[in-house]
Amino acid sequence: MPAEQQPPARLVRFAPFKSRAEPPFWLDHSSRKLNELRLDESGSELAGHFGAGGSSEIRYDASSGGQSSSGGDEGGGARAARRNERVRAGGTVHSLNTVESFKRLDKNRFLNDAALSSILDCCRPSAGEEESDPNEALVRTACVTHCDLKLNRTVYWFAYPALSPRRGRAVAYSALGRAQSRLGDVWDGGRCRRLAGAFHSFRIEQESSGSGVVWCPPYFILLTDDDGGVTRCMSLSKSNYGSLSDEERTTAMFGFVDPNSSTAGEESNELQPVGWTLRNLVAYLSLGLGLGGSDRRFLSYRSSTALRRIELDNEELGGEESHGFEDLGRDDGGIGRSLLLSITIPHAVDYQWPATTDQASSSATTHEYKCVGWELNQNNKPGPRSVDLRPLVSPAHLSRQANDLNLRLMKWRALPSLDVGMLSRLKVLLLGAGTLGCNVARTLLGWGVRNMTFVDGGRVSYSNPVRQSLFTVDDCREGGKFKATAAAEALSSIAGQDVRAEGV
Repeated sequence: MPAEQQPPARLVRFAPFKSRAEPPFWLDHSSRKLNELRLDESGSELAGHFGAGGSSEIRYDASSGGQSSSGGDEGGGARAARRNERVRAGGTVHSLNTVESFKRLDKNRFLNDAALSSILDCCRPSAGEEESDPNEALVRTACVTHCDLKLNRTVYWFAYPALSPRRGRAVAYSALGRAQSRLGDVWDGGRCRRLAGAFHSFRIEQESSGSGVVWCPPYFILLTDDDGGVTRCMSLSKSNYGSLSDEERTTAMFGFVDPNSSTAGEESNELQPVGWTLRNLVAYLSLGLGLGGSDRRFLSYRSSTALRRIELDNEELGGEESHGFEDLGRDDGGIGRSLLLSITIPHAVDYQWPATTDQASSSATTHEYKCVGWELNQNNKPGPRSVDLRPLVSPAHLSRQANDLNLRLMKWRALPSLDVGMLSRLKVLLLGAGTLGCNVARTLLGWGVRNMTFVDGGRVSYSNPVRQSLFTVDDCREGGKFKATAAAEALSSIAGQDVRAEGV
């Protein structure tokens, strides 16, 4: 008699991130490409941020592509350095110079280069090296772009690198017990409120001990008592986990701020998709904490309302009542939509892919692991997106940017000593607006000169337009316009109001 077959494994479904980059972000990125990055494709700082229980949306502000780490926050001092209601995803953006290089880019290799080393270093630090912070190393973002500076159109593709088990292996729910439970259905209101208070206190601890910009930690360890009641939240790290007793390790849950609040399948009792950030958390527990093959409990922390920013200037550190946590008055603390998960953690070897031979420049160990995480496009398929900035830019700005672009390209590629700024500040006096004067003015305009004055007392005749490029037949009517005035008007119509030209 054949052995009884085991039921098929129930795989964890992950809700992928969706980028939300507003037009100011792309305008700022185009400006930085033109004025700072130039031909550099090596990558620059990028930072996105997301909240708890949203639509898996990760936002990028105008300052996200620069050196500012405040996430676009306004104001100054301590307030500008607080984003503790949001989770930060750091990374790099690579702006490629041609659309051909964008198309030819090896996307899989790019994704591995962007985050694989930081993820593996966090999970398996080398001997003698300090442990990196999982809250930073495991939540990463990357982006590759091509900015068409003449057409003001940007092609881009965001990615959210996550370590992937090899083919045939996957993250699955435990075969024992309930795979997924809604927190509000299995915990009473008092227990939920204690969890909300413990997480709020945990955020305050991070705020108090942090330096610079403080964000909400994406991961934490949740400790419970013998009755299953919440005692406290603590930072996720090998040292913190190692300090727990055997009993605490057995009962501890691993929590993550879930950016996804989808209720798809809730009515039909189907398993709901969970946030993308869980992928790297599971990999960290397998590779970093050696928990592969064990069944562990996880808390998908979701909130029915957005997390509020904690302002310590107006709070004391003692007591729930003084924390200003508005949701504590709710029946479930505002977190009843959170999920309790029971997951079987893959073995460490399940993350090792067969080594390849076409990656001679990198170590074999690195190439035994792979990342996934390219964003889906508007057709719900892996692929880039694009944004057209022309409707958002004034014609004068478009004209100036297009006129300057060729000059900057010459500077970057052939004339490094060319002072483009000096040319735009020059003031030129042209004596005569005939054939030579018109051609000289047009040439100066092409070299970025913006301030010109014509001196010519003659008028435009019908024989002039075919030889003098700034005049038309309309300038010859009614005795003809003064050449100096007509030439200045022509320059303004050619290059926009940014040109300051006059005729005397």
